[in-house]
Order: sequence, then structure tokens, then C-alpha cells
Amino acid sequence: MNCKAIYISATILSSFIFFSCKKEIIKSVPKTDSTSIKTEALKADSTVLNPNDSLYGLVDKSVIGTQFLTKSSLAPRLKKLLGADYDQMIANWNTETPFEKQDNILHAWGCKQHDCNTYSYDLYIDVKNNKINVYKFAKSELTILKEDNFEIELKDNFLKDLNIKKQNIETKK
Repeated sequence: MNCKAIYISATILSSFIFFSCKKEIIKSVPKTDSTSIKTEALKADSTVLNPNDSLYGLVDKSVIGTQFLTKSSLAPRLKKLLGADYDQMIANWNTETPFEKQDNILHAWGCKQHDCNTYSYDLYIDVKNNKINVYKFAKSELTILKEDNFEIELKDNFLKDLNIKKQNIETKK
């Protein structure tokens, strides 16, 4: 090969390498508020539960972050149990505690942001018996929703916390 052909080949090859490695320049940054950033972060870090996932894996996890109320394998059962109250629970579950475990019972609590006295919910899941109970506190009234009329037996700290909430609504009446 002659020198001129080698020079042209090397120039074409180096140009090709140079242009293929060029980084894409971001021309605009999308504008968002802090709420959407927080929501997107939760979606990105969330664990959507599949039917094969262990419920005990929920301990110390956020109900909102795991999308438990809407995308878990128990969401259709919750919807059936709550009926017309399901959408209200989803809308008002803004402030929350993570799931906690006591024996075979999982518990999480959520309420309407800046208005926990008006709407709050205690969600109990009996993992051993595969049953759900929801205690809905709305406008100083308690409604207990029991899946298949099965009452989950609460004790120790879960029972103590629930009794305090019941006493608080009695005082408000």
C-alpha cells in the first residue's frame, strides 16, 4: 500500500472514531417541583410486590413506596374489602408509618396529610391466616372492615395503640 492510501484510511478511521464517541449534549433540563421529584424517587426505589413475594419482606418498608395499596397482590382484596372507601383510602393515605411486625401480624398506619384527625387508617394483615382488617377512623367514628368476617386478634403494642386511638375518638365525641 502506498503512503497516500494509508494516510487517507487513517484519517477516515480517526474521524469515524472521533464522531462516534461524541457525547450527546442536553439542550434543556425539565422543570419539576420537589413533590414530583420525591414521587419519582419513590417510584424508582419502590418494590412492587408480586404474589410470590413474602409479606414479611414488607417490615420497615413504606406503604406508598412499595405501592402496596394499588399494585400488590393484596390490592384487589383490599379493594373488595373496602368497596367505595377504597379510593378514599388511597387518596388519604399521605402520611404513614412503615410496616411493622408482631408475631404473624403486619401493621401499617396512614392518614390524610395535615388532617389525621379526620381520616386515618390502620391496616392489619394476619399472614398466618391470610386475612386483612382495616380500621377506618373518619370524623370521630370508627369503622372496622374484616375480610371474610375474620377478626384479627391484636395484642401487646398493636392493641395498646389501637385502644389509645379508640379513646381519642371517644373524647372528641
